[in-house]
Amino acid sequence: MDLGFYFSLLVLTFCSTSFSYNFETRLPVIKKGGEGTYFGFSVAEHQFSEQNQNLLNNLLLVGAPLDQNRQPKTNKSGALWSCPITTLYYDCEQVVTDGKTDAEGHYNPNVDDKELVAPIDDEIKNGQWLGVTVRSEGTDGKVLVCAHRYINKKTDQESEHVHGRGLCYTLTNRLQHSDSIDPCKNRPTNRAHEQFGYCQAGTSGLITNDTLLVGSPGPYTWRGTIFVLSILDDFLSRDKTMYYSPLTEETAPIDKYSYLGMSVAAGDFFGNGLAYAAGAPRSNGNGEVVIFTKVKPAVTIMKPVMTLTGDMYTSNFGYEMSTADVNGDKRVDLIVGAPNYFDKNEGGAIYIYLNLNNDCSLKCLPPIKLTGQPESRYGIAITNLGDINKDGYEDI
Repeated sequence: MDLGFYFSLLVLTFCSTSFSYNFETRLPVIKKGGEGTYFGFSVAEHQFSEQNQNLLNNLLLVGAPLDQNRQPKTNKSGALWSCPITTLYYDCEQVVTDGKTDAEGHYNPNVDDKELVAPIDDEIKNGQWLGVTVRSEGTDGKVLVCAHRYINKKTDQESEHVHGRGLCYTLTNRLQHSDSIDPCKNRPTNRAHEQFGYCQAGTSGLITNDTLLVGSPGPYTWRGTIFVLSILDDFLSRDKTMYYSPLTEETAPIDKYSYLGMSVAAGDFFGNGLAYAAGAPRSNGNGEVVIFTKVKPAVTIMKPVMTLTGDMYTSNFGYEMSTADVNGDKRVDLIVGAPNYFDKNEGGAIYIYLNLNNDCSLKCLPPIKLTGQPESRYGIAITNLGDINKDGYEDI
């Protein structure tokens, strides 16, 4: 069976005999997509309120990066699907993401969903992998969906230049277009991969507290960076600066080929507001996670303030990350995956860094390491499930 041919969600139910919350494994909700589309490659839960009613609509948002998009003249450009929580296999609907544009490629809300427009000449959307990243901000929040293989062409009198920028969209709580996020647009590409020629923006992403993080592991010879920007609805009050982590040989905290931005996370790790974590699974051989903070408003380049390093060579430490309050102290803790960690009887690992919210923060205590079965790649995906058993601790 092809990767992502279907995925299943085990629905949480109340068990009256044990007076506890648990997964009902006998009646999973299963949604299926097209064969070979990688349906389920990325999944997010989403809720939005019904207007004038005290009701919530519950949805599964599913990325299918090799699916056929509704935009005409595209081939396997990927799709985002909205699935209701039902027992039916095939009741998901494709969300319109691409094609509501004018002749210059700018968003045009007046384009009918049934008359979508083909990509403009300088775009290559075939194989762009829309749906590689899907995230929800939470109840009545915005949604993020990305295509890290989106390509832009530039033609001059001598030749044609092709740049792998990557592209993301933010959607409203009701899955309507909100904005196009193209963080590598208009950045220098004269030296191709040595600058922003192969950004791969959207390889990872996060949307939280009206703030958007976009991981971009390609710039500056795959040294990588993360972009941070405000998506506050009030444009006049919004901080319009696009922040990013340092990239040059002299300023970057990691070397070339580190793939910084393969994963991202955010949390108040130091007691002074959001800090931004970026996974660099090839950095220093073992893999590293670098945490950045803003220097001050309008200073575009962020400051690295802490580095966490894996304990095994080629373990891919930092390939995946999430945050959760695992000890119930109301502070967000950081969980880092190292799916290639191995030992005689172990395969893959996650590291839980408890947040003590002071100067040493995530380094005050050694991380708690949990390992998986041999060859399981335990830690390749991590998510915060919330407090599913109501014991006061968030579960992962």
